[in-house]
Amino acid sequence: MKARIWLNLGLAALVVALALLLWHKPKPATQPEFKLTALVSAGIDRIAIDKPGQPSIVLQRTSSGWRLSAPFTARADEEMVRRVLEITTAASLQRFPATDLGRFQLDQPLLRLALNDQEISFGMQNPLTGEVYAATQNAVFPVAPRYLAHALRIPADFASRALLAEEEKPVGFEFANLTLNQRDDGKWLAPPASTDQSQDDLNRWVDEWRHASSLLTQPYDGTPAKESLTLRLRNGKTISCKILRHEPEFVLLREDEKLQYHFPADVGKRLLRPGKQTPNL
Repeated sequence: MKARIWLNLGLAALVVALALLLWHKPKPATQPEFKLTALVSAGIDRIAIDKPGQPSIVLQRTSSGWRLSAPFTARADEEMVRRVLEITTAASLQRFPATDLGRFQLDQPLLRLALNDQEISFGMQNPLTGEVYAATQNAVFPVAPRYLAHALRIPADFASRALLAEEEKPVGFEFANLTLNQRDDGKWLAPPASTDQSQDDLNRWVDEWRHASSLLTQPYDGTPAKESLTLRLRNGKTISCKILRHEPEFVLLREDEKLQYHFPADVGKRLLRPGKQTPNL
């Protein structure tokens, strides 16, 4: 019995000793990370993207949100801007002096990204790690390739696909074969012959206009207009639009923005008349 007690005590002492050893064992040092920039996304109000042989893309923060100011003007796609600004959180486990840029193909960069006054150049991709070399502030950093991919977009990708801005609330529609106005009590009033839809149907249809999102937004290409329509907004503003095409896609020109929005053909049919099919022109 005594032998068993001494054995248990010995095992307990061994467990305590091992626990103390693990507790006091030096922890491995954390490998340092090198940040590309001290900037934070909230402090950036200008983004410029330059690719060889292509027009510069310039985005500027305004009181109403980000706007694309070059190579054409448009409301900016906020999600695309957010992705580009992810580079403010980028860190690398390695940092090399920027003394041999040709080694990383940074003597002729694939792309230059300017955040306010700080420029970041992107060069070759490491074939083993998949990382891309980025040069900034007299140093070269291998970083995840997504930071380059986010900036390697065409100008139209940075234009908002939303036909209407968040604050643009329609209260009236004037089409060739439909006039619809919202009363003070929120109900929609249309001539009896214009539509046989219920108020719920009309509300859903108006919401489709409010949330209409294009497949592509680009500058007006000069296509002759098929017909015109007008949207009247709650703030008193009116938006004049031209229908450029019905098929194979529905293309709508916002004349005030000089931008054309491309939608699937079936979306165009729904937008032009609630619950009805619009013949091709």
